[in-house]
Amino acid sequence: MAQQDPTVLGLVGQHRPLLLYWEDNMTPELDDADRWVHILVTETLADDAVAAVVARFDAAIAADVAALTVDRELRRDLHASNVAQARALLGWIVSDSDEVTPPPAAHELARTVARRGLPLKVLMQIYRAGQTVLVRHVAEVAAERVQDPNLVPGIQIRLLERASRWTNVSLEILTDTYAEQRERDLRGDVARRVETVRDLLSGELDDAEVASRRLSHPIGTEHVAFVLWTDGTEPVDLDAVARRIVPPDAGGLLTTPAGSRALWGWASGRSPEVLDAPSSPGSVRLAVGEPGAGTDGDDPVALRVRRPLSAYLRHDRSLDAAARELGVHRNTVRYRVQRAESLLGRPVGGPSRLAVELALLVRDGAPPKRT
Repeated sequence: MAQQDPTVLGLVGQHRPLLLYWEDNMTPELDDADRWVHILVTETLADDAVAAVVARFDAAIAADVAALTVDRELRRDLHASNVAQARALLGWIVSDSDEVTPPPAAHELARTVARRGLPLKVLMQIYRAGQTVLVRHVAEVAAERVQDPNLVPGIQIRLLERASRWTNVSLEILTDTYAEQRERDLRGDVARRVETVRDLLSGELDDAEVASRRLSHPIGTEHVAFVLWTDGTEPVDLDAVARRIVPPDAGGLLTTPAGSRALWGWASGRSPEVLDAPSSPGSVRLAVGEPGAGTDGDDPVALRVRRPLSAYLRHDRSLDAAARELGVHRNTVRYRVQRAESLLGRPVGGPSRLAVELALLVRDGAPPKRT
């Protein structure tokens, strides 16, 4: 027998009126083991007891499934699913129904696992770990509460039979949900966008031009990262909220889902103070980072572009003069200037030339010459 959890076991014994109700109203067709299963499960359905069980769910699953330890939004979806599944499963165990219907939060978790590109076995690990925790919890309570030790094995068997059926059927249903989401993402732009963002954040992709092309979003310009999330239970279109908080005159908006209740975003050409707080709904929260440019605020691509561009502008846009100063071929300077214009989204000559020159001088720490 596993070591008993005194925090959880301390919750029992508080429901003596409930126990008397079951003793007085239990149908005669149920044997003693079934009677105790109904009593113990119904007591566990109390709010404080469910919270204790879900806390054990969260801890055990996080320990068994390494993919959850580094993903905050996935853990949030997992907790929401655990709360809903615990109540649904416990209610189903003491019901007469054989129909298994996973709650909506369980489907959301399956979709989040799929969106992350995690294998299906992660979902299976989650449910196997959760089943083990539930059966162990009620078995521990039974060992504490039931006076006749001969009844305890029967109680455990009944619980395991019902919990196993719920888990197995739930996984069959949720596997379809996972597969549908995976197929949908693989067919669409979401998967490519999520994969590119993941590669940028991990450092596997450091070419701003390639990333900009994949995302259809200018990575080389100044941008600010933000996170939107909600702690509410009602569904919220966070993508629509992101479009409301980023002003229309911003240089661009990139968003990617981070779970069913969170969204990551990047607004180009904006500073944090100009991002408007969400006007509605009230449960949405916003966190904003510091402005930066490139894949990491100052990526190697921008570094290679800045020096030739500075020389090109300093020599009044002469490719030959810039090439002589740098000791490179004029075509190298031309290529770097073209890349700079691609990253900026506009030519470096004309009205924007002064702004570009000043930005380069400030970035390199050189004060502008006074005339």
